[in-house]
Order: sequence, then structure tokens, then C-alpha cells
Amino acid sequence: MDHKPAREIEDVDELAALIEAGGFWRLAPEWVPRSGYALPMRPVLLRVRDGLERKGRRECT
Repeated sequence: MDHKPAREIEDVDELAALIEAGGFWRLAPEWVPRSGYALPMRPVLLRVRDGLERKGRRECT
């Protein structure tokens, strides 16, 4: 069974919802294809979230 802290689950679910809603595409150049991708799996979303958090911490210091 997957025992994750509640905030971690919320963060990943929020990121997945953003991707599914197309919110990611405003960040990508127009030449990037908008279809043909598989939905990311939870481990990928966790790595993306962690990378964004590290980047945010570096920019704040």
C-alpha cells in the first residue's frame, strides 16, 4: 500500500490535473507537438515537482 504524506499526494495530483487540463502547454514553444504523449506516471510527477522545488529554492537564495 502507498503511504505518502497528504501534502505530497495533493501536490502530485495538482500537477497531474494541470497537465491534463493543458496548463503545461502555455510554457512550451508553439513548435512542440501537442498530442501523442502518454500521461506521466506518479514517479515522473514526483521528480518534476522535486526539481521545480529545488529550482525555486535556488532562485530565492
